[in-house]
Amino acid sequence: MFFSRKPTPPSSRLMQLHEYIDLLHGGTEDHAGSDAVKQSAVALAHGLRGPLQLKAWTAPPLAQVFARRSQAHDALLVHVPLDIRDCFLIAIFRNGAPTAQEHLLFDIGAEYQEPMLDCPEFGVAEPANEANIRHWIPLLQDSPSAFAIVERRGGTYMQVFADAEGFHLEHQLVTPGAHYRTAESVSAEEAVGMLVSYACEKYEWAYKPWERLELQGT
Repeated sequence: MFFSRKPTPPSSRLMQLHEYIDLLHGGTEDHAGSDAVKQSAVALAHGLRGPLQLKAWTAPPLAQVFARRSQAHDALLVHVPLDIRDCFLIAIFRNGAPTAQEHLLFDIGAEYQEPMLDCPEFGVAEPANEANIRHWIPLLQDSPSAFAIVERRGGTYMQVFADAEGFHLEHQLVTPGAHYRTAESVSAEEAVGMLVSYACEKYEWAYKPWERLELQGT
C-alpha cells in the first residue's frame, strides 16, 4: 500500500535588496494582515535565527508585527521586529500564499542616519559625501592593506578594498547573516560610483551583481 504525503512547502529564500526595491515600485499601502500570516512570519524569523545570526532575537507580540501590501505586485510585506531598533525581518507572501516565499533583513532606521566614511589607513572618519568618496577611494589601489567603509548604522554598511585585480566591495544588511560581495572586481570609477550611490541613497548599487558571502558572527 502506498501513502501519499502532503508536499513540503518550499523554504523561504533570502532575497537581495534590489528585488525588495522592485516590490516597492508603485508604492505600498497598509494592510491588516491576518494573525495566521503574522504567526507564519514570526515562525519564519524564529527558524532563521541561526542562518541570519539573530541569536539574541525573541519573538515579539503579534501586535508589533505589521504588514504592507505592494500596489504593483500581489505581494504582502510582513514586518517582524528584530531586537535592534527599527530593524525588521520582512517576510514576502505572494499571491495569497499562507507561507512566505522570500525574506530579507532591513534596517529602516539606517535610512535616516547620516552615512559615515571611515578609512583607518588614511585617518579618515567623517560624514560620507560624493566629494570625499571620490577623493579617498581611488587611493586604496596604492595601499593594499587599506580599506574603507561607508556605514549607515551598526551592521548595515558597505566596505571596499583594492588589490592587483581591482576593487572589491561588500555590503551587509543588519547582520553577518546577510552579507554580500560583488561577483567580480570592479574599476576605481565603478567602485566610487557604487559607494556614492550607497551614501546618497540612490540604490543603483543594489542592481549590480552581488553574491552572498557566509560569515561567522563575532
